[in-house]
Amino acid sequence: NKAPAGWKFDPSDWWVEEHGLIMEAPDFPLTPGRYLVTGGRKTVTGLTIDTGGNWKLDEGTLYDVTHLPCRSARYNPIPGQNGSPLTANQSDFPVKPGAIMPTVDGCNKLDYAVLFVVGKAA
Repeated sequence: NKAPAGWKFDPSDWWVEEHGLIMEAPDFPLTPGRYLVTGGRKTVTGLTIDTGGNWKLDEGTLYDVTHLPCRSARYNPIPGQNGSPLTANQSDFPVKPGAIMPTVDGCNKLDYAVLFVVGKAA
């Protein structure tokens, strides 16, 4: 279950990007602190994450700092069902900018917004 790039595919917890390709799980969550974030459009703002994982933007909304062309979702097979990348419908891809990721038969799904961290307070 090793990808050509060297990362390990986990069939119980896998990620798909907006073109329907299986992707490496991102490094997250961000550690508590202050960050500068953007979606690559107009808004660049501060993001504060506290020790409980709660977050707050200095200004704007999550939509304002989401990079709309990029989408990702985390899929977990439902116990007793056969959910896997093989049950994904390739005609559901690519996902339109800003849209939610498609469901995959036999899997739970959690959508993720993509934003760019361009700085971190020391």
